[in-house]
Amino acid sequence: MATTGARKRVAIVIPHLGPGGAQRVASVAANALSREGVDVHLITMLETPPDAYSLDPQVRRHRRNPLVAAAQTGPAVSIAVVGSAPEKTSLLGGAITRFGPARSLLSAAAFSLALVRRCIWLRGTIRKIQPDAVLSFLTQTNIMTVIATRGLRVRTILSERNDPKLQMHRRRVIFLRKTVYPWADVVTANSHGAVESLKEFVPAARLAFLPNPLERSEGGEVVAYAGPTFVTVTRLVEQKAVDVLLKAAAEALPQLPGWRLAVVGDGPLRNQLQSLARDFGIGDRVEWRGHVDDPTPYLKAAEAFVLTSRFEGSPNALLEAMAQGLPSIVSDASPGPLELIGGEAGLVVPVEDASRTADAMVRLGRHAELRAQLGTAALEKTRMHQLDAAMAVWRQLLRL
Repeated sequence: MATTGARKRVAIVIPHLGPGGAQRVASVAANALSREGVDVHLITMLETPPDAYSLDPQVRRHRRNPLVAAAQTGPAVSIAVVGSAPEKTSLLGGAITRFGPARSLLSAAAFSLALVRRCIWLRGTIRKIQPDAVLSFLTQTNIMTVIATRGLRVRTILSERNDPKLQMHRRRVIFLRKTVYPWADVVTANSHGAVESLKEFVPAARLAFLPNPLERSEGGEVVAYAGPTFVTVTRLVEQKAVDVLLKAAAEALPQLPGWRLAVVGDGPLRNQLQSLARDFGIGDRVEWRGHVDDPTPYLKAAEAFVLTSRFEGSPNALLEAMAQGLPSIVSDASPGPLELIGGEAGLVVPVEDASRTADAMVRLGRHAELRAQLGTAALEKTRMHQLDAAMAVWRQLLRL
């Protein structure tokens, strides 16, 4: 079903374009491919949240729910399905929670119905687009995409964005992933450690490392902090362990006169975390900057970056911080961050260990020479993720 003309066509499938690392990568890749002359179609499966990232005007947008407001960057293409209805839930699990955990038969039936409906819509959309390749992001979307493209003459590439060993999924999602992932032409991950984890259920010959593309921004906005600042750029969810960072800051900041912590990002735990900062006695030394389209100005104005996640893939925020020459403190929970800093561009602390994180913060805060040394190494290690270098790998895998 590939296009017959000279111009190549790709379909990118993702749950939504709201705030998130996968969404940022998808939008950067879509825009880069479009600028390089590829006919790019971006398919989103959920109606919410609103878009957080802009698309090139040439990127054609397909939404599962035709009633979604069209006030988004890039032309929207809505393909309706008879009998479809919007579901403000997770792709493969949340739609059935209304039945209660005890009603297993109804739960299984609702789950199966939701999966079938979404796969039918997605298959029809892909058939209309007739792409040379389909690239899907995130586990549940990947499952639907590989089912939807089964039997179609289209190259199907899946992208895992977290560490499969640590990210929690429902048992049925884990079962489906192990069953259908081997059907894909290529399954990718953004860290070599995650690629190794995928070997448990995907043949090694079908696995590949796919680097996050780094789109450099000069960041026109000028940001000023009230003093030297540690910064984190993250979603405020349990995975990111901002609670551990706040506890560490409560130990470290009293030893670093004038230093502050800036939290750039938003999420469902914001109010809870702000309350926690006040309980720790550092409410007046933590700045909550919310979600921003471009974190570059906030990174440029900081002295160091901290990421205390409980698990990760290959975090964009860390990569962007390194590209600004910032030294980093990262947890050892997952291979992705460790691969990026490589023991040369930052300090590594045990996951969930606020005291060791605080020690690392004090060490960086007190030693400007160490910050400069680690920052220089960080900048050097981002070269393979520069946009041109990373997109060359993408195009090779997509055969574009």
